[in-house]
Amino acid sequence: MLPCFAGAVLTAMLRPFPHLASSRASFLAIDALTLRTAGSAARTRQPFRALGTAERPQPRTPLEPLAPMPSGILVVDKPANWTSNDVTTRIRNTLEKFCKKLGHRIMRKRRLKVGHGGTLDPLATGVLVVGVGQACKQLSAYSQGGKRYLAKAQFGSETDTQDKTGNVTCTTGFEHVTLEALLDAAKPLTGEIMQRPPIYSALWKDGVRMHELARAGKIEEADVELRPVTVYDLQIQNFDPQQGSVELIASVSGGTYIRTLIVDLARSVKSSAHMTELRRLQHGPFASDSEGQIQVEPIQLKDFYDHAKLLKAMEETSELLANNVSQ
Repeated sequence: MLPCFAGAVLTAMLRPFPHLASSRASFLAIDALTLRTAGSAARTRQPFRALGTAERPQPRTPLEPLAPMPSGILVVDKPANWTSNDVTTRIRNTLEKFCKKLGHRIMRKRRLKVGHGGTLDPLATGVLVVGVGQACKQLSAYSQGGKRYLAKAQFGSETDTQDKTGNVTCTTGFEHVTLEALLDAAKPLTGEIMQRPPIYSALWKDGVRMHELARAGKIEEADVELRPVTVYDLQIQNFDPQQGSVELIASVSGGTYIRTLIVDLARSVKSSAHMTELRRLQHGPFASDSEGQIQVEPIQLKDFYDHAKLLKAMEETSELLANNVSQ
């Protein structure tokens, strides 16, 4: 005969199952494993099913194959006041949202790869080559490829950033500057030259971005080493001697700073200047005008939020690249 407390416990466990507690004999015949199963069902309020009678799981319906992850090259018209990383982040978010709707699982630590082939300053606009997915492997070729810019400069002052966003560091007159003097000064700045990058740049020094060191006052212009760059062509146009403004069209190698080129040009004519506008017209084979090897219509800001237009643009760029190779 069971102890009183054991009988009370078992009776409570079997209260939801009166057909099992009809007699003390049947009560004692239930083995320990069945009691545990019944107790678990009682606690979870699930209907009790005798051992060996569980329904077999139904085979899962096979899932339809997922569409491949996006991959390709985008040619973007970077807007002013956006960093290059702002652009890639926006495009990544748009495409990841689309991928999740398709059923792709994008882990937090393994996001869709999106990168660019060469940084444009926040002030600058124009052609920015962006790689998506597996196409990011192609970006190294564009980062060192040639680039062409249209820049505007203002004579009379230099800034610490070498553009209009910085603080004025010196002022000079520009009344003596002539177009002929600028054309003559441009000649030594063409070809393979040594250039000192600006301290406000994304370059690394001692493991830290130089613009971070500059803001902390831990670096000066003299601390930056000269490095070789190539200026393939430098054109001077629309010079206004009254206003001290001028435009430059420069075709350069990767790593060349146009704002530094402007500062060096002004110093060559014993004046000072800083960059006021910069637009990249060409990056590698891609150009926004007819001068490039592959003429494209860069993606505009409003299309950064439209996955359909981004996917279509990648497809069109792929066709342009294929046609260019076959020619």
